[in-house]
Amino acid sequence: MKILIKIGSALLSKGNYLDHKFLKSKIKEISELHKQGNEVIIVSSGAVACGMEIENLQKRPQDILELQLLSGEGQIELLGHYQKLFLKEGIKISQVLLTHHNFDTKKEKETIVNIINNYLKRKIIPIINENDLVSKEEFESNKLFSDNDILAALIAKEIRVDLIIILTDVDGLYSENPGTNLNATLIEEVKEITEEIKKIATKENNMLGLGGMNSKIIAAEITTKEGINTIIANGKYSISDILNNKVKRTLFRAKK
Repeated sequence: MKILIKIGSALLSKGNYLDHKFLKSKIKEISELHKQGNEVIIVSSGAVACGMEIENLQKRPQDILELQLLSGEGQIELLGHYQKLFLKEGIKISQVLLTHHNFDTKKEKETIVNIINNYLKRKIIPIINENDLVSKEEFESNKLFSDNDILAALIAKEIRVDLIIILTDVDGLYSENPGTNLNATLIEEVKEITEEIKKIATKENNMLGLGGMNSKIIAAEITTKEGINTIIANGKYSISDILNNKVKRTLFRAKK
């Protein structure tokens, strides 16, 4: 099975910095998937959190240039952690940095597909992130590419993955915002993304992430239209349990 796993910045950060314990546990789980013969692609946020840790910053800057600079510093650190932990499992990784412009032409899309598929054939796990140094959209919360959700969906669409898992800090899509309404209920399965479903999705952001549930619903709409089942789940659960429906999650059924 070809699986794309998107890990959001809300999960990868603890306070203002990278959550090393969490990253270690997820890499262990992804390594098991890989060793079982699955082809795994990772779309990972977290570069800014790593940059903030390097610079010992206690508050996320608002200035876009400062965020881009932090991302440039942090991306090296982030991939260093991925490489070190995956090498302990005997797995090689590669870095792929993209912007939405890379999906503008057929030739560029073919190049992306060719590169990623060849990494997969060589049993190398691609770690993909938004190229923040040349793209401001990642930092502008009103833009579509928020927190890599849409980037993950576009990659899943072009690579023709079998499943995309969007890991976040909530259990899935709720009827209302669970942070403010204790009566909110989890929607375990969505067969069609209607206007009502879109209205349910909150646009609220956490401190380090930009996506919120809104961009995840947009991502799920892109992937399900392409025949790709999409799961939004809490990263605190093991990926194996999420896959096997042993924990709370929201499954968006692919359109046939």
